[in-house]
Order: sequence, then C-alpha cells, then structure tokens
Amino acid sequence: MSREVLEPPSVLMSENRRYRVNVVHEDFGGDKWNGGNKQGRPTKKGYEETDLYGEDDDEEDPDAANIEENGSGGYKLSFHVSKSFYGGLIGLKGSTKRRIEEETRSEIYIPRQHEESSHVTIKAKDRSQVCAALRQIRSLVGSLRRKMRPTHFLAVPLNFGEVQNRFMELKKSILEAQFPGIDEELFIPEICIHLTLGVYVLLDDNERKKALEELESCRSILADLTTPFEMKVKGLEIMNDDPSSARIVYGCIEAPELQKFADRVLAHFQTTGFAASDNNDRDSIKLHMTVLNNRYRKKDNSAKKCPNSFDVREILKRFGDFDFGSAQCSTVHLCALNSSGTDGFYKISGSLKF
Repeated sequence: MSREVLEPPSVLMSENRRYRVNVVHEDFGGDKWNGGNKQGRPTKKGYEETDLYGEDDDEEDPDAANIEENGSGGYKLSFHVSKSFYGGLIGLKGSTKRRIEEETRSEIYIPRQHEESSHVTIKAKDRSQVCAALRQIRSLVGSLRRKMRPTHFLAVPLNFGEVQNRFMELKKSILEAQFPGIDEELFIPEICIHLTLGVYVLLDDNERKKALEELESCRSILADLTTPFEMKVKGLEIMNDDPSSARIVYGCIEAPELQKFADRVLAHFQTTGFAASDNNDRDSIKLHMTVLNNRYRKKDNSAKKCPNSFDVREILKRFGDFDFGSAQCSTVHLCALNSSGTDGFYKISGSLKF
C-alpha cells in the first residue's frame, strides 16, 4: 500500500490541528486546461469512483443520446455548457477537471474563454464512463447555478385595465396621506405591475432558447384547466411579520386555476436545471402583486444611509382591504430581471400565449 495513503502529507495549522494537504496539479489554460503533458511524463492513475447509477440511468440526460463512437474505438460526447461555468468546472489550477477525469477515467476538453465554441467534450474508452463524467458535470453545474443570482422570471402582466387604474388610485391616496418614510420611489411603476410565476438563472442565448422551449412544453399542462385564468386582486399584505419594518407590500391574488398552473410550471422547471435556488426549495408559488418594495429606492452616493425597511402600519390600517378589481391571464412572459423594454415593461425574451 502506498505510503501516501498511510502517511499523507500534512500541515500544522494550530497547536492541536493538523490537516492533510491535497496535491494540486499545475495545469491550467489551453493544453494545460485539458490535461496536456508536453514533457511526456507518465501520469499517475487516480482513484476511480464506482458508478452507482449504471447504464440504466444513461438516457435520463437527453445529451446522452448524442454519445457516439469515435475512430479510436472509444466514445465521445460534445454538449453545451455556458462559459460562465468554465471556471468552476476547471477549478484551481485544473484540480476539479482533473478529479472528474480521474474518477470517471475520461478526458474532458473545456474551450478557452476566447474560443467561439461553448461545447464541452468528453472522451472515454467506455460509454458508461462518458455518462459518469456527464453526470458529474451536470451536478457541478447545478451546484454552481444555485449560488448565482436570478437573471430571468416568468411574469403575468397586470399593467392594464381595472387593476392598473385602481393601483394608481391607491398610490395617489397613500402619497397624499404623507405617511412618514413613504415616498414615490417605493412604488413599482404602473407599467411594470405583474405577478411572478418563477425565477431562473439563464446565462446565454442557448439557455434562454432552451428555457423558452421548456415554457412552450408547458402548454400541455393547460389541458384540464379553464383559460383564460380569472384573477381577483384584493387586500394588502407584507412579506415579513413586522409591519413597522416592512420591505415588501403586495396585493393578494385569488386565482385557483392559475395557482394550479403556476405550481405545475414550478415542478416542471425544477427538472430543467434552470430554476434559481429559491425556486428549487419550494413546492408552491405564492401568487402576489408587488405594490411597494424597498429595493426600488434609488441608491445615491451621499453619506446618508438609505433605510432598508419602512413602516406600513398606517397603510395596512387604512388600505388593508383595498380592492384592485379583476383581470384575466392569457399570456405568460419570460422576462429579464432589472430590464426595461421599449414599452416600459420588462424586456421580454418570449411568451406562452393561450
């Protein structure tokens, strides 16, 4: 047995703590990114992790169907991965990529940042090894995505008709009341009124196109539902439990059929890998129409610190039962967060109309 296993190198971190030192390879970037060994030195065979899934799980990933035999008798797969994940897949000095290669006995090529291609390539002697590497890459990409901020959301527009008119009436009444700490900046613009059905992390055109395809596939979810969806918007609530220190005030929405659709869409997108962390940790969408949000306050460079909450006790006392009226939903938009389209609403990447 290797002495490195019995007596691995270690470093003393404090009086009573000693930690094992992991060997980090020096390869990074270009040929070094992809395991080149120009000196011709023999590479040490690493630990090979047992594939617990086996061939029965190969076809769960659609890209597994694209695995092909190459001319040397092995197998090869090229598939899209957003460049935003390349750093995480490579790891410090190539350590993460090398670990996956050693555990799955495969070779992985990750394009350089300046290359036009956004396809990662896996090569291995056996098809099962390619599948094992694919699963590890998918798992790592999913983990990295969950740490990223959302970029897009599914929106049902409410910026029209009775709901928009009543929103403007409420806004005027609240501002005229001159409640302490409440100003116009806190209100969502009337052109942007909407409810959100989900938030996602979409990092390039390929991912946005795929997300729109997934949205279109949700049309089948509508089969047993009554459309267009009827919505009633009435009452004000806050996201936290303390009305003296609120961050978001929203209008309550009653829409049973839309609720069913929203929850089904949530469950579907949780299987795509695109859902943001918040959407992966829930089993139902809270239907709400944002009215005031502390994030809408404009940040300036002055020394005065911007408050991170506001007091809505008087607003809830006077307008807690406010009726915004009714609306119908016949369209769901995929929109970019913190964006503005030509009409003032969020920039729309695509839509599902029914």
